[in-house]
Amino acid sequence: MPRTCGLRRAPRWSVVGIWLLLLLVVSATAATASHSDLKSESQAQEHSAPDVSQAEQAPSAFERALVNLTLAFSSGHASYADALDSYGSGQSDVIDGFFSSTSGHNNNWAVLVCTSRFWFNYRHIANTLSIYRTVKRLGIPDSNIILMLSDDVACNPRNRFPGTVYNNAGRMLDLYGSNIEVDYRGYEVTVENFIRLLTGRHDPFVPRSKRLLTNDRSNILVFMTGHGGDEFLKFQDSEEIGAYDIADAFAQMYEKQRYHEILFMVDTCQAATLYKRIYSPNILAAASSLKGESSYSHHLDSEIGVAVIDRFTYFNLETLERVNRGDPTSIRYLFDSYNPTYMLSTPGIRTDLFNRGLPQTLVTDFFGGVQNIELSSSRYTLLSSRAAADSASTEPLPKIEEPARARADSVEPIALSKERRVEPVPMHSRTATWLYLGALAAVVGAACTVFQNV
Repeated sequence: MPRTCGLRRAPRWSVVGIWLLLLLVVSATAATASHSDLKSESQAQEHSAPDVSQAEQAPSAFERALVNLTLAFSSGHASYADALDSYGSGQSDVIDGFFSSTSGHNNNWAVLVCTSRFWFNYRHIANTLSIYRTVKRLGIPDSNIILMLSDDVACNPRNRFPGTVYNNAGRMLDLYGSNIEVDYRGYEVTVENFIRLLTGRHDPFVPRSKRLLTNDRSNILVFMTGHGGDEFLKFQDSEEIGAYDIADAFAQMYEKQRYHEILFMVDTCQAATLYKRIYSPNILAAASSLKGESSYSHHLDSEIGVAVIDRFTYFNLETLERVNRGDPTSIRYLFDSYNPTYMLSTPGIRTDLFNRGLPQTLVTDFFGGVQNIELSSSRYTLLSSRAAADSASTEPLPKIEEPARARADSVEPIALSKERRVEPVPMHSRTATWLYLGALAAVVGAACTVFQNV
């Protein structure tokens, strides 16, 4: 019987030996394959990595212009125009071509003002919210829209549809909704606040959301609606703003380089008289009626009980609702759509201060937002010193005196991106690890077998 038991245990030794042999073969194969994969990955990364030296030696025209203008700004120039004057206007062609082929602006803002209050002026609030919805749909974000609204209609006790504002009798579109940001509400809508908004002369405690943070590359839409007369517009039946006030505010904006172009649009009685005193350049104006003419409502909603939109705004929306982002529709097409027969008044257009042709001016230059992106196939270094910029450029560029705070010997170039490389683990280290594990398994297997024989 003991010999029989010994013969039964003998196959276990052979099984353990075969198992250990297979374990060693598999471990060696895995180590070799892992090393091959790491080596292939390393070679692929070296093959695909861009030649940084070539990219830095031959930057694109836009990259050189952007770096050079950045250096001009760092030299203490307050605006794009000042930087170009000091650096040289040769870079403006590259930068302007990047920002816009026709306009030259790089950001859009909208100032939308409803100067009326009370329930019977429902249509004026609907006018303003209709333009608000349009500019948001065409790409101007809420951060670039200043909305001045009495905001006393949506929750008015007379409103049969609480929390809503409509601009059509069919009530197919709620203009108020849940996505509206009113910046100046109720009694904040004053002549003083409007002038301060345009000129940027705010008290220190006024938040950024109530400021017009524009620059000399900003296209601004200024839309106003309410009750007006010959060279004046009433603010909430308590005060008035005159044509001279508006003209002087625009003049201050021009002196402070707060705009690139302005579209001034007014929907009120005798609206054209409000733009006749403007004398600042690059301003285009449109009005609902000439001097001596009234501006009329389009239709009323019998259930709401008042008119819901004015004719001038209604016919503007007929064209604007067919415009999408990137649409090539010109502002000339919009103005040509005005029909005095349907509006019951003669629209006014002023173009003598505007330095571009209307066929070349797009509707989206004022009602839309610009988003220009340049994709680069290789990384490049943003240089912080004039000497480094000259060495990276392939063309000789005029010198700019650099202030002491930004000397070349104290500032290192800033790399915009860095390639991540995976260093392969040496083959002998991984093979040794697997061999150690195999030996440990052999010892454990042998110990278990001896324990069973005891």
